[in-house]
Amino acid sequence: MATSHRISSARKKTWLVGFLSGLIGLLIGLYVSSEATGEGYELLPLFAFLAAFVTSSVLWWWIAARSETHRLARGGIAGALSGMIAHYVCWYLLILAQNLCYWLTGGCLDSLGQPPIDLLSAIWGAVVLSLPSLLFFGWLTVPLGP
Repeated sequence: MATSHRISSARKKTWLVGFLSGLIGLLIGLYVSSEATGEGYELLPLFAFLAAFVTSSVLWWWIAARSETHRLARGGIAGALSGMIAHYVCWYLLILAQNLCYWLTGGCLDSLGQPPIDLLSAIWGAVVLSLPSLLFFGWLTVPLGP
């Protein structure tokens, strides 16, 4: 009985950590989308929320929630990792959405009228987009955890 209560409590904390991280991602995404020049940033707040929520939840569960020892240190490691990885996930989700838009509607072309990069190239494209993202916002997301 105690084990199931501990698992239930850990699961609740995991969802809470994910939700709070998602809110931070949403706020940063709203700021970036309001300040960005150009098109294609409208869905960034949604993807920032999803990326922060998913990465924080998964890493919190995987690193911190299942262990009873060194919980604070493990939580810090999970938060810092999710604060870095969420940038990549967010940009990849945005590229995926642009591809879906292009495939379904023929829209979402770049400024030169070209289709978005393919999903295989997007693996490296998201890395390239993550670097300035981490430079400008990593100082905030890595310590906070989303």
